Amino acid sequence: MLLQDLLSRDGARITDAARTVARLFSASSLDALAVHAALIEQRCQGIALGGMLISNQAHLKAALQRLRYWQARQGCLCALNPDYPFFDPRRLLEQGQMQLLSVQDAEDGWGDCHTVACVQCAQHWQAIDREYHYPWWEWQAI
Repeated sequence: MLLQDLLSRDGARITDAARTVARLFSASSLDALAVHAALIEQRCQGIALGGMLISNQAHLKAALQRLRYWQARQGCLCALNPDYPFFDPRRLLEQGQMQLLSVQDAEDGWGDCHTVACVQCAQHWQAIDREYHYPWWEWQAI
């Protein structure tokens, strides 16, 4: 279904599927989609994806980056967290992708700072809530 949506040339379907793929951890799904990354990119060129405060192209870009990173076996997927500000550490904790080490106020006093560790590679991260007009997170390796 994700592949059909990404190839549909329908902006809303592409955006929804791209958001899902950008956050995808299923090895079998990533394997199945990664081989089609070039085709997905080709079919999505010139499609208006819209967006209000941030272009929905950001989701497609993150999805394609994830697929190419996975296909190249470049390392742990957590390395992509800083490139996609929509990784909510609370969702990653719920999914079992991260382990919570601590929660404190961000240094600048705005939002929470979740200190987490990747359960796959043990990399430690700080995910800082930077909510403004929409929620987003700043990820820093520590």
